[in-house]
Amino acid sequence: MKSESVTPRPRSPLRRAHQSLAVLLFVSILAAGGVTAAIMADPSPMSGIGFAASAVLLAVSVTLAARVVIALERVRRMSRAPAKPLPNAPLFTKLISSLRRRA
Repeated sequence: MKSESVTPRPRSPLRRAHQSLAVLLFVSILAAGGVTAAIMADPSPMSGIGFAASAVLLAVSVTLAARVVIALERVRRMSRAPAKPLPNAPLFTKLISSLRRRA
């Protein structure tokens, strides 16, 4: 009996970005809970270390999540078709478009 190797199906970059965003948001929520728990704990070196670690993790995960959101927004904007000028556009816009047609 031969063992067949299963090749995973490649995922789309958009799907990976959405999954990364979900994971980063989950990590951010957990880190925010850790910051809150460290603030509410009695003062000690361990609570200070817990606060610092949770705060760094929160800052990193929120920053990475923001980068993913910016990238997703950029993809969404680029996928849209450019807007056509309206027939009742201002005179200046009509003038510019007529000059472009002549050139």
